[in-house]
Amino acid sequence: MTASTEASGPEELDRLCECGREIKADFSFCPACGFAVQSSGEPERQPGSICRTLCRCAERTFERLAESHLAGKALGEESFTDFNLQDIRKVHGDRVVTHQFTRDEEARNGADWEWWFHDGGHGFGMRVQAKKAHKDGRYVLRHHIGASGSSVLQSDRLVKDAAASGCLPFYVFYNHQNWTAARDEQAPADCDHTVADQRQVGCTIVSALVVQRVLVERVYRSSDHVKQQSIPWNRVLCDSVASDAGASSLEAVFDRVGALHWDGVLDLRQAVERPRTQAHVESAIESRDSAGRRTPAPPRRVVARRTDPEPSPVDLMASPVYRRFNVLADRPVPALPKRVRQMINGDVVKPADDRVAGTVLVDLADR
Repeated sequence: MTASTEASGPEELDRLCECGREIKADFSFCPACGFAVQSSGEPERQPGSICRTLCRCAERTFERLAESHLAGKALGEESFTDFNLQDIRKVHGDRVVTHQFTRDEEARNGADWEWWFHDGGHGFGMRVQAKKAHKDGRYVLRHHIGASGSSVLQSDRLVKDAAASGCLPFYVFYNHQNWTAARDEQAPADCDHTVADQRQVGCTIVSALVVQRVLVERVYRSSDHVKQQSIPWNRVLCDSVASDAGASSLEAVFDRVGALHWDGVLDLRQAVERPRTQAHVESAIESRDSAGRRTPAPPRRVVARRTDPEPSPVDLMASPVYRRFNVLADRPVPALPKRVRQMINGDVVKPADDRVAGTVLVDLADR
């Protein structure tokens, strides 16, 4: 016990943080690790829940990103991903295994992760690209990777790599600003593992198809649109949802991830309804004659201009890549690919491609 806690008296030290530090009764957060501290009179939470751990990761990400922006140099996505994976492994090493791959510097640009949720024989994968929010809360979504002259949109590469590796494509966003969710299911919420906290939007997740939609359509305030479609990432793995009664843990998570995918499909399909041209209003600037009097400007005219040569949403939805995602999102939960089974058994396996930074294996077998 530190000198400061000794002086405060035992009557004020009725709580113990996860990090082992005794906490004063009037503290809401642990001064050592930043965790929210539950009072001794509240219902006991489930310390072994991945949902709870993901909440804590999101809260820490929220605070770390805010502090790094305040300091003038924000940490990169890879740093936050490493922090979070380290915390998850530390708490759930009995059922979470991480395989990290060595990559050259060029491959680090745009690298992403595979998450595989399984029960030993069956499971499904998510290909995840992490994006941090800039100081103003926006994301850089129209990001190109690759050498100049042969670069591709990071989002397009994520989608193609996900299809090739048998995964559904997703983005995880690291945030440092709160926002009001459009629907209850997209907001932080109380559950059996923790209480709602706005810092839980520190890590949110959304289908990559939502990002595809804003890139194809050039949606105004695209970051706001993506935020409103995303959910706190702990809600994917929360096992206290009443609607999941009768389903195994793996099936429940599969259904939630599938629901996010189908939301992305619907969002991208909305782009089909818009024409492939945009109307721009052009007007002449008022001029003045030699006496300084205003001369009437010619009438404004509307000119239909072709947008940049983005892929048509109709073509996207009809392509084999996007049809494959719909197959992957359908029940029942499929058998695991051979390479994933090998990783579960501890075998050395090559990455699916040069851009994948690593694979996270999460055992959701009911125990």
